[in-house]
Amino acid sequence: MGDLIIKVDNLTKVFSAGNVAVNSISFEVLRHQVFGILGPNGSGKTTILRMLATVLEPSNGSIVIDGLDYTRDQQTIRSNIGYVPQRDALYPNLTVWENIDVFFTAYPYNGDRKNRIEKILKKVDLWDSRNTFVRRLSGGMAKRLSIAIAVIHDPKVIFFDEVTMGLDPVARSNIWGLVKKLKEHSAIVMTTHYMDEAEQLCDNLIIISEGSIIANGKPKEITQGFKAKNLHEVIVKVAREGDV
Repeated sequence: MGDLIIKVDNLTKVFSAGNVAVNSISFEVLRHQVFGILGPNGSGKTTILRMLATVLEPSNGSIVIDGLDYTRDQQTIRSNIGYVPQRDALYPNLTVWENIDVFFTAYPYNGDRKNRIEKILKKVDLWDSRNTFVRRLSGGMAKRLSIAIAVIHDPKVIFFDEVTMGLDPVARSNIWGLVKKLKEHSAIVMTTHYMDEAEQLCDNLIIISEGSIIANGKPKEITQGFKAKNLHEVIVKVAREGDV
């Protein structure tokens, strides 16, 4: 499977008025692994992902990504990660090529940039649409462009925040195929509300309830531990009964 790429110890996030969104959680992610963060709405999934992606400051605890410490090496970490948000952050009046070129300029790259853009656009099946304005893309195509932008600098870790939300089954299937290809070169950490997606893609996952980890392991192991038929049943139990 590979060696350690992310190590999280006692990670905590407390917002104003003492609201504890993430409560002293610890977990590890391996290279070439799809790692899922699951849980009911409001459980802390996105808060965890945003802290890992250096978008949100933790209140306590440690994050180490590829041997780099969050508190000392944020800039270097940012050059080694990619982040795909739930809502696409694209320029609608620029073309597909222009969008990826604009974002690519934020990263140092020693190779041929045009060749790199061509390679990534072909990988996400957008090469034939490279001169299309983003405002004319379908939802699935726009999401594939967001993924292309997130991986253009060849990151070691990619974060996916509910990226298939609202996509039709064909578009979701296309994203699943991309995830499987991308994990050959990068670790992937993802949140999703689609339990079939987690079962298909995740090698390991954690389930969060009220900011705490209540399960950690392979999808089948967790399902069996909750005496459930599938992850959907697990999440419903957690939502209804708390930590179960």
